[in-house]
Amino acid sequence: MSYFRIGNLTPLVIALLAVAMTSAAFAKEARQPIDLELEKYWNVENPVPTMTNQTYDHKGSFEGTLGLGVVPNDSYYLPIPITVRAAYHMSENVALEASLSYLGLGPNSDLHTFLKEAGKQGLLQGVRKPTQMTLAASFDLMYSPFHGKLGIFDKKISSFDIGMVLGLGLILVDVDETPDIEDALSSAALPAGHWGLSLRFFLTKWLTIRADYRQFAYQPQDALLFPVEMTIGVSFFSK
Repeated sequence: MSYFRIGNLTPLVIALLAVAMTSAAFAKEARQPIDLELEKYWNVENPVPTMTNQTYDHKGSFEGTLGLGVVPNDSYYLPIPITVRAAYHMSENVALEASLSYLGLGPNSDLHTFLKEAGKQGLLQGVRKPTQMTLAASFDLMYSPFHGKLGIFDKKISSFDIGMVLGLGLILVDVDETPDIEDALSSAALPAGHWGLSLRFFLTKWLTIRADYRQFAYQPQDALLFPVEMTIGVSFFSK
């Protein structure tokens, strides 16, 4: 009885093998030259390094950046930074960058306004006034290991990269050293740590839209503060 069942399945197995072989042969014949060319770029089995034949080569170039942004986590002020950056790209992934941000623009926060206007004389009389940043400078090492392309429907393919930033700098602040004297603020340049992220979208070989997230760590008086600077701007490359 067992032999009879196996014998009944033999024609079915042969038929399935014939169909599979015919499908494979048809698929091979149906492949067009364009398919073979596309496999050079999209076949995941081909070990192609990501930085081979990159769209833009910026090794040895200089980059200048103009940006405008906000410092959202200051409790008493809402600085609007105007930022200038200059970088030299030692390789496609590594650059040295210097930054300078003017932080003197922007309104007081709602909390600061309340403290100044509460009651008849406000709540800041005879107490230490909040520290206000006016200028921030830093010298950073930028490492950009992430490179890619973004397609906008069928109209545009834009290259982009993401970099990590680490460095040291100075923050110029107005501090209240004598709370008993009204408006007696003094200026001080304080050392600060600096780290963040940078995202560039390439419009052309020499022009990009750039967004930056930077965070400082410094100690103006008693507490350690961590202001965040977020900016968006344009970058220009020398080549």
